[in-house]
Amino acid sequence: MSRAGLATAVWCTGLAACGACGKGDPGGAAPSSSSPPPVVAETLPRCRGEAQRLAVPGEDVVVGDVAIGDGGLLLGLIRVDGGKRVASVMRASLDLATSSVVDVGPPLGDDPPPSPRWNGSIAYVSFIARHSSDAGARSRELHVARLEAGGLGKVEAKVLQQADESTAFDVAWDGANGLAAWDEDAPFAVSGDGGRPAFEGRGFVKVQALGAETRRVASPESSDAESPRLIARPGGGFWLGWLARRSEDEPYAVEAPGEKRAFRWVEVVPLGPSGEAAGPVRRVTSEKGRAASFELALHGSELVVMVQDELSSAEGAGARIVRHVVRDKGEPIESSDVVDGGVGQALAEIVPTVAASGAARWLAWTDTSERTHMTPLAAGLVASGRGATEPSLDGARVVAAHPPDVLYALVGAAPDDGEAREGRRPELRRFVCPSGPGAPGADR
Repeated sequence: MSRAGLATAVWCTGLAACGACGKGDPGGAAPSSSSPPPVVAETLPRCRGEAQRLAVPGEDVVVGDVAIGDGGLLLGLIRVDGGKRVASVMRASLDLATSSVVDVGPPLGDDPPPSPRWNGSIAYVSFIARHSSDAGARSRELHVARLEAGGLGKVEAKVLQQADESTAFDVAWDGANGLAAWDEDAPFAVSGDGGRPAFEGRGFVKVQALGAETRRVASPESSDAESPRLIARPGGGFWLGWLARRSEDEPYAVEAPGEKRAFRWVEVVPLGPSGEAAGPVRRVTSEKGRAASFELALHGSELVVMVQDELSSAEGAGARIVRHVVRDKGEPIESSDVVDGGVGQALAEIVPTVAASGAARWLAWTDTSERTHMTPLAAGLVASGRGATEPSLDGARVVAAHPPDVLYALVGAAPDDGEAREGRRPELRRFVCPSGPGAPGADR
Protein backbone atom coordinates (compact mmCIF):
# COMPACT_ATOMS: atom_id res chain seq x y z
CA MET A 1 0.00 0.00 0.00
CA SER A 2 1.74 3.17 -1.15
CA ARG A 3 1.46 6.67 0.18
CA ALA A 4 1.21 8.20 -3.30
CA GLY A 5 -1.26 11.01 -3.57
CA LEU A 6 -1.22 11.92 0.12
CA ALA A 7 -1.89 15.62 0.57
CA THR A 8 0.75 17.92 1.99
CA ALA A 9 -0.25 19.60 5.23
CA VAL A 10 0.12 23.36 5.56
CA TRP A 11 0.47 24.50 9.18
CA CYS A 12 -0.71 27.96 10.12
CA THR A 13 1.16 29.76 12.93
CA GLY A 14 -0.25 32.55 15.04
CA LEU A 15 -3.91 31.77 14.34
CA ALA A 16 -5.22 34.30 16.83
CA ALA A 17 -3.16 37.09 15.34
CA CYS A 18 -3.91 36.38 11.70
CA GLY A 19 -7.63 35.65 11.97
CA ALA A 20 -7.22 31.98 10.95
CA CYS A 21 -4.91 33.15 8.15
CA GLY A 22 -7.70 34.87 6.25
CA LYS A 23 -7.18 38.36 4.80
CA GLY A 24 -9.77 40.17 6.89
CA ASP A 25 -9.17 43.65 8.28
CA PRO A 26 -7.29 44.12 11.54
CA GLY A 27 -10.58 44.29 13.40
CA GLY A 28 -11.35 40.69 12.48
CA ALA A 29 -14.13 41.36 9.90
CA ALA A 30 -15.21 38.44 7.75
CA PRO A 31 -13.16 38.01 4.56
CA SER A 32 -14.69 39.16 1.30
CA SER A 33 -15.97 36.71 -1.27
CA SER A 34 -12.74 37.13 -3.22
CA SER A 35 -10.58 36.11 -0.24
CA PRO A 36 -8.98 32.66 -0.31
CA PRO A 37 -10.48 30.07 2.04
CA PRO A 38 -8.84 29.62 5.45
CA VAL A 39 -5.95 27.19 5.64
CA VAL A 40 -6.88 24.14 7.74
CA ALA A 41 -4.21 22.12 9.49
CA GLU A 42 -4.22 18.53 8.25
CA THR A 43 -2.86 15.59 10.19
CA LEU A 44 -0.26 13.70 8.19
CA PRO A 45 -0.01 9.92 8.40
CA ARG A 46 3.06 8.54 10.16
CA CYS A 47 3.53 5.13 8.61
CA ARG A 48 5.32 4.14 5.42
CA GLY A 49 5.67 0.64 4.08
CA GLU A 50 9.15 -0.85 3.87
CA ALA A 51 10.46 -3.32 1.31
CA GLN A 52 10.54 -6.21 3.80
CA ARG A 53 7.60 -8.56 3.40
CA LEU A 54 6.94 -12.23 4.00
CA ALA A 55 4.15 -14.40 2.62
CA VAL A 56 2.37 -16.61 5.13
CA PRO A 57 2.52 -20.15 3.69
CA GLY A 58 -0.60 -22.11 2.82
CA GLU A 59 -4.07 -21.33 1.55
CA ASP A 60 -7.29 -20.22 3.25
CA VAL A 61 -5.14 -18.90 6.09
CA VAL A 62 -6.55 -17.63 9.38
CA VAL A 63 -4.07 -15.82 11.63
CA GLY A 64 -4.75 -15.81 15.37
CA ASP A 65 -2.53 -14.49 18.18
CA VAL A 66 0.87 -12.98 17.41
CA ALA A 67 3.77 -12.71 19.88
CA ILE A 68 7.02 -10.79 19.50
CA GLY A 69 10.31 -11.14 21.39
CA ASP A 70 14.02 -10.73 20.83
CA GLY A 71 13.91 -14.13 19.14
CA GLY A 72 11.46 -12.98 16.47
CA LEU A 73 7.76 -13.08 15.63
CA LEU A 74 5.43 -16.00 16.35
CA LEU A 75 2.13 -16.29 14.45
CA GLY A 76 -0.60 -18.81 15.27
CA LEU A 77 -2.18 -20.15 12.07
CA ILE A 78 -4.87 -22.40 10.72
CA ARG A 79 -4.18 -23.07 7.05
CA VAL A 80 -4.59 -25.54 4.22
CA ASP A 81 -1.34 -27.22 3.22
CA GLY A 82 -1.24 -29.94 0.59
CA GLY A 83 -5.02 -30.17 0.65
CA LYS A 84 -5.13 -30.75 4.43
CA ARG A 85 -6.24 -28.31 7.11
CA VAL A 86 -3.56 -27.91 9.76
CA ALA A 87 -2.85 -25.80 12.86
CA SER A 88 0.63 -24.29 12.78
CA VAL A 89 2.97 -21.69 14.25
CA MET A 90 5.05 -19.54 11.91
CA ARG A 91 8.31 -18.16 13.29
CA ALA A 92 9.87 -15.16 11.51
CA SER A 93 12.98 -13.10 12.14
CA LEU A 94 12.49 -9.45 13.02
CA ASP A 95 13.88 -8.37 9.63
CA LEU A 96 11.48 -10.84 7.90
CA ALA A 97 14.46 -12.37 6.10
CA THR A 98 13.92 -15.91 7.40
CA SER A 99 10.96 -17.97 8.57
CA SER A 100 9.94 -21.50 9.49
CA VAL A 101 6.67 -23.28 10.22
CA VAL A 102 5.90 -25.83 12.95
CA ASP A 103 2.74 -27.90 12.53
CA VAL A 104 0.87 -28.56 15.78
CA GLY A 105 -1.80 -30.93 14.46
CA PRO A 106 -5.17 -30.99 12.72
CA PRO A 107 -7.70 -28.47 14.08
CA LEU A 108 -11.20 -29.75 14.77
CA GLY A 109 -14.41 -27.80 14.36
CA ASP A 110 -14.17 -24.20 15.54
CA ASP A 111 -10.85 -24.62 17.34
CA PRO A 112 -8.92 -21.32 17.32
CA PRO A 113 -5.41 -21.11 15.85
CA PRO A 114 -2.60 -22.08 18.25
CA SER A 115 -1.65 -19.22 20.59
CA PRO A 116 2.12 -18.57 20.81
CA ARG A 117 3.82 -16.84 23.74
CA TRP A 118 7.30 -15.74 24.79
CA ASN A 119 8.41 -16.39 28.36
CA GLY A 120 11.71 -14.52 28.35
CA SER A 121 13.75 -16.13 25.60
CA ILE A 122 11.68 -19.35 25.53
CA ALA A 123 8.93 -19.75 22.93
CA TYR A 124 5.74 -21.59 23.89
CA VAL A 125 2.53 -22.49 22.12
CA SER A 126 -0.88 -23.26 23.65
CA PHE A 127 -3.51 -25.15 21.66
CA ILE A 128 -6.79 -27.02 22.07
CA ALA A 129 -6.63 -30.83 21.87
CA ARG A 130 -9.18 -33.59 22.24
CA HIS A 131 -9.37 -35.37 25.60
CA SER A 132 -8.34 -39.00 25.15
CA SER A 133 -11.00 -40.47 27.46
CA ASP A 134 -14.07 -39.40 25.51
CA ALA A 135 -12.74 -38.15 22.15
CA GLY A 136 -13.71 -34.62 23.10
CA ALA A 137 -17.43 -35.22 23.38
CA ARG A 138 -17.70 -33.64 26.83
CA SER A 139 -14.14 -32.53 27.59
CA ARG A 140 -11.12 -31.10 25.88
CA GLU A 141 -7.58 -30.22 26.91
CA LEU A 142 -5.47 -27.10 26.63
CA HIS A 143 -1.91 -28.19 25.87
CA VAL A 144 1.12 -25.96 26.53
CA ALA A 145 4.38 -26.96 24.81
CA ARG A 146 7.73 -25.43 23.98
CA LEU A 147 8.56 -24.46 20.43
CA GLU A 148 11.96 -25.94 19.67
CA ALA A 149 14.22 -25.08 16.75
CA GLY A 150 13.38 -28.37 15.07
CA GLY A 151 9.65 -28.48 15.78
CA LEU A 152 7.13 -28.91 18.56
CA GLY A 153 8.68 -29.84 21.91
CA LYS A 154 7.24 -31.96 24.68
CA VAL A 155 3.86 -30.95 26.06
CA GLU A 156 4.72 -29.48 29.47
CA ALA A 157 1.18 -28.92 30.79
CA LYS A 158 -2.35 -30.13 30.12
CA VAL A 159 -5.44 -28.35 31.39
CA LEU A 160 -8.73 -30.24 31.32
CA GLN A 161 -11.69 -28.10 30.23
CA GLN A 162 -15.39 -28.51 29.66
CA ALA A 163 -16.14 -28.77 25.93
CA ASP A 164 -18.61 -25.90 25.52
CA GLU A 165 -18.99 -23.18 22.89
CA SER A 166 -16.30 -20.84 24.23
CA THR A 167 -12.65 -21.53 23.47
CA ALA A 168 -11.37 -18.36 25.18
CA PHE A 169 -8.24 -18.80 27.30
CA ASP A 170 -5.04 -17.03 28.31
CA VAL A 171 -1.65 -18.20 29.55
CA ALA A 172 1.00 -16.16 31.39
CA TRP A 173 4.20 -16.62 33.41
CA ASP A 174 5.55 -14.63 36.37
CA GLY A 175 9.02 -16.05 35.77
CA ALA A 176 9.14 -19.70 36.80
CA ASN A 177 5.40 -20.06 37.48
CA GLY A 178 2.88 -20.43 34.67
CA LEU A 179 -0.90 -20.05 34.91
CA ALA A 180 -3.77 -20.78 32.53
CA ALA A 181 -7.21 -19.14 32.67
CA TRP A 182 -10.32 -20.04 30.71
CA ASP A 183 -14.10 -19.67 30.88
CA GLU A 184 -16.74 -22.38 31.14
CA ASP A 185 -20.51 -22.47 31.16
CA ALA A 186 -21.91 -23.41 34.55
CA PRO A 187 -23.70 -26.76 34.68
CA PHE A 188 -27.39 -26.65 35.45
CA ALA A 189 -27.75 -26.70 39.22
CA VAL A 190 -30.84 -27.01 41.39
CA SER A 191 -30.92 -24.88 44.49
CA GLY A 192 -32.78 -25.61 47.70
CA ASP A 193 -35.24 -22.81 46.95
CA GLY A 194 -38.12 -24.68 45.36
CA GLY A 195 -35.86 -26.42 42.85
CA ARG A 196 -35.11 -23.20 40.99
CA PRO A 197 -31.95 -23.33 38.79
CA ALA A 198 -29.18 -21.55 40.64
CA PHE A 199 -26.57 -20.86 37.93
CA GLU A 200 -28.45 -21.56 34.72
CA GLY A 201 -26.69 -20.00 31.72
CA ARG A 202 -23.91 -18.48 33.81
CA GLY A 203 -20.24 -18.42 32.94
CA PHE A 204 -17.29 -18.86 35.29
CA VAL A 205 -13.59 -18.16 34.88
CA LYS A 206 -11.25 -20.88 36.13
CA VAL A 207 -7.48 -20.99 36.62
CA GLN A 208 -4.89 -23.73 36.93
CA ALA A 209 -1.15 -23.57 37.55
CA LEU A 210 0.79 -25.13 34.68
CA GLY A 211 2.10 -28.52 35.71
CA ALA A 212 -0.46 -28.87 38.52
CA GLU A 213 -3.87 -30.52 38.57
CA THR A 214 -5.82 -28.26 40.92
CA ARG A 215 -8.38 -26.05 39.17
CA ARG A 216 -9.86 -23.04 40.93
CA VAL A 217 -12.96 -20.98 40.18
CA ALA A 218 -11.62 -17.42 40.19
CA SER A 219 -14.76 -15.43 39.37
CA PRO A 220 -17.45 -14.97 42.06
CA GLU A 221 -20.92 -16.52 41.93
CA SER A 222 -22.35 -13.04 41.40
CA SER A 223 -20.56 -12.66 38.05
CA ASP A 224 -21.52 -14.10 34.67
CA ALA A 225 -17.90 -14.16 33.53
CA GLU A 226 -16.17 -14.72 30.19
CA SER A 227 -13.07 -13.78 28.14
CA PRO A 228 -10.28 -14.00 30.77
CA ARG A 229 -6.98 -12.12 30.48
CA LEU A 230 -3.82 -12.67 32.55
CA ILE A 231 -0.71 -10.62 33.28
CA ALA A 232 2.12 -11.23 35.76
CA ARG A 233 2.23 -9.03 38.87
CA PRO A 234 5.48 -7.42 39.99
CA GLY A 235 6.99 -9.50 42.78
CA GLY A 236 5.13 -12.68 41.81
CA GLY A 237 1.60 -13.81 41.09
CA PHE A 238 -0.84 -12.54 38.51
CA TRP A 239 -3.64 -10.13 37.72
CA LEU A 240 -6.70 -11.81 36.22
CA GLY A 241 -9.44 -9.89 34.44
CA TRP A 242 -12.68 -10.90 32.70
CA LEU A 243 -15.82 -9.49 31.17
CA ALA A 244 -18.89 -9.73 33.42
CA ARG A 245 -22.37 -9.33 31.94
CA ARG A 246 -26.08 -9.19 32.57
CA SER A 247 -29.15 -8.50 30.48
CA GLU A 248 -30.93 -5.16 30.71
CA ASP A 249 -34.05 -6.94 32.03
CA GLU A 250 -32.97 -10.16 33.72
CA PRO A 251 -30.27 -10.46 36.37
CA TYR A 252 -28.71 -13.53 34.76
CA ALA A 253 -30.38 -13.98 31.39
CA VAL A 254 -28.26 -15.15 28.47
CA GLU A 255 -27.86 -12.84 25.50
CA ALA A 256 -28.82 -14.55 22.25
CA PRO A 257 -29.94 -13.52 18.74
CA GLY A 258 -33.13 -11.50 18.99
CA GLU A 259 -32.61 -10.59 22.66
CA LYS A 260 -31.57 -7.24 24.04
CA ARG A 261 -27.89 -6.53 24.29
CA ALA A 262 -26.32 -7.18 27.66
CA PHE A 263 -24.48 -4.76 29.86
CA ARG A 264 -20.80 -5.71 30.07
CA TRP A 265 -18.12 -4.52 32.43
CA VAL A 266 -14.61 -5.51 33.49
CA GLU A 267 -13.66 -7.10 36.80
CA VAL A 268 -10.14 -7.92 38.04
CA VAL A 269 -8.62 -9.87 40.93
CA PRO A 270 -5.01 -10.35 42.12
CA LEU A 271 -3.83 -13.96 42.27
CA GLY A 272 -0.92 -15.73 43.90
CA PRO A 273 1.63 -17.82 41.94
CA SER A 274 -0.63 -20.91 41.98
CA GLY A 275 -3.82 -19.02 41.13
CA GLU A 276 -5.12 -18.54 44.67
CA ALA A 277 -6.90 -15.24 45.36
CA ALA A 278 -4.56 -12.61 46.82
CA GLY A 279 -7.16 -9.87 47.24
CA PRO A 280 -10.79 -8.99 46.54
CA VAL A 281 -12.48 -8.90 43.15
CA ARG A 282 -12.77 -5.31 41.95
CA ARG A 283 -15.17 -3.89 39.37
CA VAL A 284 -13.20 -1.63 37.02
CA THR A 285 -15.92 -0.21 34.73
CA SER A 286 -19.59 0.70 35.11
CA GLU A 287 -22.20 -2.03 35.34
CA LYS A 288 -24.23 0.05 32.85
CA GLY A 289 -21.44 0.05 30.29
CA ARG A 290 -20.99 -2.06 27.16
CA ALA A 291 -17.37 -3.16 27.34
CA ALA A 292 -16.55 -4.95 24.08
CA SER A 293 -12.96 -5.85 24.89
CA PHE A 294 -10.14 -5.02 27.26
CA GLU A 295 -6.40 -5.44 27.69
CA LEU A 296 -4.14 -5.51 30.74
CA ALA A 297 -0.78 -3.77 31.11
CA LEU A 298 1.53 -2.73 33.95
CA HIS A 299 2.97 0.63 34.99
CA GLY A 300 5.25 -0.04 37.93
CA SER A 301 3.07 -1.63 40.60
CA GLU A 302 -0.13 -0.32 39.00
CA LEU A 303 -2.45 -2.31 36.77
CA VAL A 304 -3.63 -0.43 33.67
CA VAL A 305 -6.85 -1.69 32.07
CA MET A 306 -7.62 -0.39 28.58
CA VAL A 307 -11.31 -0.88 27.70
CA GLN A 308 -13.22 -0.43 24.46
CA ASP A 309 -16.73 0.64 25.54
CA GLU A 310 -19.48 0.65 22.94
CA LEU A 311 -21.75 2.85 25.06
CA SER A 312 -21.66 6.07 22.98
CA SER A 313 -22.82 9.57 23.85
CA ALA A 314 -25.12 9.74 20.82
CA GLU A 315 -26.42 7.56 17.99
CA GLY A 316 -23.60 6.87 15.54
CA ALA A 317 -20.97 8.55 17.73
CA GLY A 318 -18.90 5.38 17.91
CA ALA A 319 -17.24 3.67 20.85
CA ARG A 320 -14.70 5.05 23.31
CA ILE A 321 -11.37 3.69 24.51
CA VAL A 322 -10.92 4.34 28.22
CA ARG A 323 -7.85 3.91 30.43
CA HIS A 324 -8.36 2.73 34.02
CA VAL A 325 -5.65 2.51 36.72
CA VAL A 326 -6.02 -0.09 39.51
CA ARG A 327 -3.77 -0.14 42.55
CA ASP A 328 -3.16 -3.03 44.92
CA LYS A 329 -4.16 -1.25 48.12
CA GLY A 330 -7.74 -0.48 47.17
CA GLU A 331 -7.42 3.19 46.24
CA PRO A 332 -10.15 4.57 43.94
CA ILE A 333 -9.81 3.52 40.32
CA GLU A 334 -8.75 6.40 38.05
CA SER A 335 -10.35 6.61 34.60
CA SER A 336 -9.67 8.80 31.57
CA ASP A 337 -10.50 8.73 27.87
CA VAL A 338 -7.74 7.81 25.44
CA VAL A 339 -10.10 8.07 22.46
CA ASP A 340 -13.33 9.87 23.37
CA GLY A 341 -15.46 8.59 20.48
CA GLY A 342 -15.59 7.60 16.85
CA VAL A 343 -14.24 4.05 17.32
CA GLY A 344 -15.82 1.47 15.00
CA GLN A 345 -16.92 -2.08 15.72
CA ALA A 346 -13.54 -3.72 15.06
CA LEU A 347 -11.70 -4.41 18.30
CA ALA A 348 -8.90 -2.00 19.17
CA GLU A 349 -5.57 -3.46 20.26
CA ILE A 350 -2.55 -2.38 22.26
CA VAL A 351 0.08 -3.58 19.82
CA PRO A 352 2.38 -6.24 21.35
CA THR A 353 6.02 -5.18 21.66
CA VAL A 354 9.35 -6.62 22.79
CA ALA A 355 10.01 -3.74 25.17
CA ALA A 356 9.54 -3.72 28.93
CA SER A 357 6.14 -2.88 30.38
CA GLY A 358 7.02 0.78 31.01
CA ALA A 359 8.05 1.52 27.42
CA ALA A 360 6.10 3.42 24.79
CA ARG A 361 3.43 1.48 22.94
CA TRP A 362 0.94 1.91 20.09
CA LEU A 363 -2.85 1.71 20.13
CA ALA A 364 -4.33 0.51 16.84
CA TRP A 365 -8.03 1.15 16.15
CA THR A 366 -10.44 1.76 13.29
CA ASP A 367 -13.07 4.46 13.08
CA THR A 368 -16.72 4.15 12.01
CA SER A 369 -15.60 4.48 8.37
CA GLU A 370 -13.15 1.57 8.81
CA ARG A 371 -10.07 3.78 8.51
CA THR A 372 -7.06 2.72 10.56
CA HIS A 373 -5.75 5.03 13.29
CA MET A 374 -2.53 4.73 15.29
CA THR A 375 -2.28 6.50 18.65
CA PRO A 376 1.15 6.63 20.35
CA LEU A 377 1.14 5.70 24.04
CA ALA A 378 3.76 6.73 26.58
CA ALA A 379 4.69 4.71 29.67
CA GLY A 380 1.55 3.75 31.56
CA LEU A 381 -0.47 3.73 28.31
CA VAL A 382 -1.08 7.47 28.44
CA ALA A 383 -1.71 8.98 24.99
CA SER A 384 1.43 10.89 23.99
CA GLY A 385 0.03 12.36 20.78
CA ARG A 386 -3.03 12.52 18.60
CA GLY A 387 -4.23 9.46 16.77
CA ALA A 388 -3.52 9.83 13.05
CA THR A 389 -5.26 8.06 10.20
CA GLU A 390 -2.93 5.69 8.40
CA PRO A 391 -3.97 5.05 4.76
CA SER A 392 -1.06 2.64 4.31
CA LEU A 393 -2.57 0.44 7.05
CA ASP A 394 -6.23 0.58 5.99
CA GLY A 395 -7.54 -2.97 5.68
CA ALA A 396 -4.44 -4.38 7.38
CA ARG A 397 -4.14 -5.86 10.86
CA VAL A 398 -1.36 -4.37 12.98
CA VAL A 399 0.10 -7.29 14.95
CA ALA A 400 3.39 -6.24 16.59
CA ALA A 401 5.83 -3.40 17.19
CA HIS A 402 9.57 -3.11 17.66
CA PRO A 403 10.96 0.06 19.25
CA PRO A 404 11.51 2.73 18.33
CA ASP A 405 9.38 2.96 15.20
CA VAL A 406 8.81 -0.40 13.45
CA LEU A 407 5.34 -1.92 13.09
CA TYR A 408 4.42 -5.29 11.62
CA ALA A 409 1.07 -5.70 9.87
CA LEU A 410 -0.78 -8.48 8.10
CA VAL A 411 -2.12 -7.50 4.70
CA GLY A 412 -4.92 -9.69 3.40
CA ALA A 413 -5.52 -11.44 6.76
CA ALA A 414 -8.82 -13.07 7.61
CA PRO A 415 -11.31 -10.80 9.40
CA ASP A 416 -12.01 -11.01 13.13
CA ASP A 417 -14.79 -13.55 12.62
CA GLY A 418 -12.04 -16.16 12.27
CA GLU A 419 -13.42 -17.68 9.07
CA ALA A 420 -11.08 -18.63 6.28
CA ARG A 421 -11.63 -17.21 2.82
CA GLU A 422 -10.91 -19.36 -0.23
CA GLY A 423 -7.45 -18.72 -1.65
CA ARG A 424 -6.52 -16.21 1.06
CA ARG A 425 -2.74 -15.73 1.30
CA PRO A 426 -1.91 -13.03 3.87
CA GLU A 427 1.41 -11.26 3.82
CA LEU A 428 3.44 -9.98 6.77
CA ARG A 429 4.96 -6.53 6.13
CA ARG A 430 7.17 -4.04 7.98
CA PHE A 431 6.19 -0.39 8.37
CA VAL A 432 8.12 2.52 9.85
CA CYS A 433 5.96 4.84 11.98
CA PRO A 434 7.90 7.63 13.75
CA SER A 435 6.13 8.83 16.89
CA GLY A 436 8.53 11.35 18.41
CA PRO A 437 8.23 15.16 18.47
CA GLY A 438 7.91 16.59 15.00
CA ALA A 439 6.80 13.28 13.49
CA PRO A 440 3.84 13.44 11.11
CA GLY A 441 0.65 13.24 13.10
CA ALA A 442 2.30 14.22 16.39
CA ASP A 443 0.96 17.04 18.50
CA ARG A 444 2.08 20.45 17.26
